[in-house]
Amino acid sequence: MKTLFFSLLLLASISLCQAQEIVLDEAKVGFAPLDAKITRDGDQFTYKVNEAYQGQFAKNPIAFMEENFDIQNFIHENEGRNYDSYQVTFRSGNGALKADFDKDGTLVKTYQRFKNSVMPLNVRRMVYANYQGWTVNEHVYVASGKQNLIDKEVYKLKMQKGNERQRVKLNPRAQGVVSMASN
Repeated sequence: MKTLFFSLLLLASISLCQAQEIVLDEAKVGFAPLDAKITRDGDQFTYKVNEAYQGQFAKNPIAFMEENFDIQNFIHENEGRNYDSYQVTFRSGNGALKADFDKDGTLVKTYQRFKNSVMPLNVRRMVYANYQGWTVNEHVYVASGKQNLIDKEVYKLKMQKGNERQRVKLNPRAQGVVSMASN
């Protein structure tokens, strides 16, 4: 009799436990492939991006930004501030990309500046062909454009050959020298 009583009690408790409904709140899932540290200075936001490999960000900063930054999520996080536009700066060890977005999250313009990053093959060939014997001591790449297209870009080179020094500006699109200054 005891066994029957405990069996019925166990059966009743199991059926009551399975009949309970558990309601969970909606979970928000985001995608962040790379670790980014965000700092805020007034109304400007800076992302310190850790690259998966050296030069990943400098190779194509706009594509890197589009792959690793969700502007809609960013706008949602800053919803109560009523911004008309957003300026977000992405920084790496050798340069930065400044991106301006409108209030809807559309990319308006970009500006990029990188120091001593790897120059594209066509630029290296142009330097070698026009400046044989010269050594590039340092260079800066500057580019700007509207939306995700680059309108203007220039390489500013500091070169040396023995005791001679000169500064050269190269436009990779025009495949030629923009200006030259000697010291």
